[in-house]
Parts: sequence; C-alpha cells; structure tokens
Amino acid sequence: MRPSGASEGRRLTGRRPGAGGKARERCGARPQRGGMWGSTVAGKDVLRVSAGSDEIRCAVVGYGAAFNQGRSHARQISETPGLRLTAVCDMDPARAAAAQADFPGIQGYTDVQTMISAGVADLAAVVVPHRFHAPVALTCLRAGLHVVVEKPMALTIAECTAMIEAAREGRRMLTVYHNRRADGDFLTLYDLVVRRGLIGEVFHIEYYSGGYHRPGGAWRADKAVSGGAFYDWGAHIVDWVLGLMRDGAGDGGRAVPMEAITGFFHKRLWHDVTNEDQVQGIIRFAGGRTADVQQSTISLGPKPRWRILGTGGAILDRGDRVRARGGERGACVVAVPVAGHAAQFQVPYGDRDPSSFYARVHAHLAGGASVPVTPESARRVIAVLELAERSSAAGQAERVPYEDSLGGPHCTWPVG
Repeated sequence: MRPSGASEGRRLTGRRPGAGGKARERCGARPQRGGMWGSTVAGKDVLRVSAGSDEIRCAVVGYGAAFNQGRSHARQISETPGLRLTAVCDMDPARAAAAQADFPGIQGYTDVQTMISAGVADLAAVVVPHRFHAPVALTCLRAGLHVVVEKPMALTIAECTAMIEAAREGRRMLTVYHNRRADGDFLTLYDLVVRRGLIGEVFHIEYYSGGYHRPGGAWRADKAVSGGAFYDWGAHIVDWVLGLMRDGAGDGGRAVPMEAITGFFHKRLWHDVTNEDQVQGIIRFAGGRTADVQQSTISLGPKPRWRILGTGGAILDRGDRVRARGGERGACVVAVPVAGHAAQFQVPYGDRDPSSFYARVHAHLAGGASVPVTPESARRVIAVLELAERSSAAGQAERVPYEDSLGGPHCTWPVG
C-alpha cells in the first residue's frame, strides 16, 4: 500500500442509498450454522452462498506498491477454486491500471462507492493502511458485502465493535487476515503447549523482538496512519500470545480472560519518524497469569524470542538451528522435570500450513465451515494494543473492558 492510498479512506464513511443490492441478491439463500469454532458473528448466522451459486466474486480494495499486499491478496483469490477476482480499487489510477495489467479481465476502480454500485463483487478484501481499515470495511459491510480485512483489524476497540455489529446486523462474514497463525514455528508451539499440554498449565509467556535500527517501512513508520509501532508485527505477536494462553489442553480449551494491560512506550532516539522506538505490553490474565510482549528498535541487549513457563516445564526460543528433514531449520528448547532433574531437548519447527486462508473463506461461505479468524478474537488483539498505549500515557494499568464480549465463545480459533 502507498501512503497516498490513505486518502481513499476519507471518502468512504458514507453509504450510498441502494448500494450493494446486487451483492445481497447473490449472497446467500439460506443461513447455516457452523461448527464449534463459531461460523456466526456475535451470535447471528451469516447469509451464505447457496450451493448452486456461481463463484464468489471478490474485489481487492487497495493495491499500493509499497508492500504489494493488495497484489498478494489478489493472487491468492485468483488461485482459490470457488472464488473469482473481478475488481481492484485503488485511489491512484496508475495502481488500478497496474492491477488490471497483472490480472487481465478484472475491472479497475478509483472509488469504492462506484465499485459497490457497479455490483461486481460479493466480497471485499480491505488492504488499505491501518487507519482506514474500519471506515472502508464498514462501507463494504453496510453495502452488503462480505469482508476480509488485513490485520490489524482496526486501531481501537470501538472501531472493531462497530465492524462486528455491522456484520451481525447485515448477516455478513467478517474475518481478519491473521495469516501468521499458519507459520510453522507458531504451529509447533501451539501443538506442544495447547494440543499436547506438554508443559502443563501455562502461567507466563514472554515474547521479545528487538534490535538497534531506525524504524522503517514507508507509511508504517507514520504513527498517524499505522497506529504506531505495536500495530504491525505486534498484532501478530499478541495474537500468538493470546492463542497460547488457554485453559485446558486441546483445541477445545477456552481463552483465559484478560484483566488488565500495563504499557511502557518510549520515544527517545529516532525522532525523524513518528512511531515509537520501543513498546511493551504486559497482560494480566485471570488467575494471575501474565504475558510480556516487547518490541524495540533501540535494544542492543538480546533476549530469547520466546520464554513460556508452565507448571510442568518450559519452552525457550534462543535462535537455535538444527538439522531436520533434509535441511536446517529453527528449533525451540523444551525443558521438563524428570526424576528431579531438568531434561532438555530440541524440537525442530515444522512447516507452514500450506492450506489457503481464502480456501477457508470459500468453505465458510459456501459450506458452513468455521470462519478462518473470528473477528471477536481479532478484537482482543486490538484491546491489548490500544490499552497498552493508554496505560503508558496514564502511568497505570488499564482494565480490559467487557472481556466477555471482547472474547466470549467466539474468541477461540482453529489452527492448522
């Protein structure tokens, strides 16, 4: 996405009367109830595509060149059976034209309302800068489109809640592209910690990412547009941490409710950009469990990437490399008590889950499978990011509001 694409969001807060009617006609003859992972949004069924429908028509909103995320979404859609890429919208005519050159036969637009009124899409993938996720997604949802929104879901809890309510009222799918849930290292940790319960009840998790370098990344270094340093990789990291802090072993375990967030934000060195130099969020969960997430661009003192403590052992990621499955790959170290001694062994990280996020979107809309990422689980991530900054400014912990509604039965999510 290009910084100039941000201005598109400013034009997308209204709703044109009658917009999206064609999309509503195509999107769903009969509601179906899904499985344990919650194929509903906040308790209401999503109108699905009927079994005999044509392919689901998809549009990508945002095709900037800075990170090429719009192109990535367009490619994934075009490669997914049952989905058809029909349009790309970007406020820059040159980028809309570039999309048409990359994907011959699609329509190009420079205004989302015009695209919606043309009735060319049933689903919109929102791939604009972070600040405009909520207004663009709300415009599409209220016009009757299903929506995939890039992570982070939005910048505030209130924006996330408005998106969930719009999806519920319109009976439309809303899901968030937390694609890093499919990373091989995280899937390995999830298997060890959650599915197998190898280290017992987890009570403390630390994640560290740091170095000493100027924050970069085009508009992502502009706090007014990106939301700040925590809203890029921090959204993935917090999502992982919340996924690992669960009650009970196995996929059926419930997320442990958050109680309070304490944040420490620093702006001390890199004053030519507006993102923070270092951010830290400490989460207090029910029962006194804790998690500590730290990201820094002013750190010359490394720490383990992961440090996970449980009642029956611990897991560390120290950057170890091992030979496994015909090559070298990263590994974590597992320590467990054996006959009064600490036994340690390395576990190589597995491969990334090859299944497609968009294949799961199609399975959800066409067949009632679980939604790839529930918006309620993505909203919990934003609660941590927003409240950590608020806590840092106030100099005190911030209570997590309405955790039952932030998470509740929909805060669980499938992995692998």
